[in-house]
Amino acid sequence: MDKKNVIAIILGVLLIALLGFKFYLDSREDTKDNTKSSDIVKFKQEYESLNGTKNDSDKEYLDVNISDKASIYYKTDEEIVQVLEKGTGVIYFGFNTCPWCRSMIETLINTAVDNKITDLYYVDVKDIRSSYSVVKKELKKDVLGTEGYYKILELLDDELTPYKITEGKKEYDTNEKRLYAPTVVVVKNGEIVGFHEGTVDSQEDPYLGLNDDEKEEIAKIFEEMFSKIKNSTCKDKAGC
Repeated sequence: MDKKNVIAIILGVLLIALLGFKFYLDSREDTKDNTKSSDIVKFKQEYESLNGTKNDSDKEYLDVNISDKASIYYKTDEEIVQVLEKGTGVIYFGFNTCPWCRSMIETLINTAVDNKITDLYYVDVKDIRSSYSVVKKELKKDVLGTEGYYKILELLDDELTPYKITEGKKEYDTNEKRLYAPTVVVVKNGEIVGFHEGTVDSQEDPYLGLNDDEKEEIAKIFEEMFSKIKNSTCKDKAGC
């Protein structure tokens, strides 16, 4: 085999390898886009399905309208541990029946879209957290949190507050921290660079939602948090 044929074969193999690698990258992007599309449809349905309905206390849920432009992905407690340990993105801890979550979720989603955040992760905390009650003046653990939940508490320990229950005039300390809903965390390469719990201090009744000034206030909080990772997550490199 002469030298020209050898070179041609080598170039052909390299071309095939490059095409194969491009196909692999395209397929990964398509998979991510498909996941995003299915997750935002699921998220939108999950939250909007409660519009016009009431909870067990006869309180009417706040109506929400979720933008379908959001790049949101569902994550389990175990999966979000990996993001907290070494990933980059915005994490929203909440659940659809949480009135405080419903009062801020539109602002969170819209601010993420406006800031081109492409990695917004959602963790439904309702069924993974531990819970306690007071029975005959004794603290009782009703639900044991998942292993992933306790790992999240460990990773966010510096940011979280103690989990205490008040019964009458007495306060009971569970000796645990608590991941309250809603909580928004921004992580960059496994480092917590932004943390916000709840909505805004001026909000008193979550069932009434946020007024315009309060929406503007919390939007600015989110924008400041998102600025820490915008160049890390944006595809166009722009900036209870």
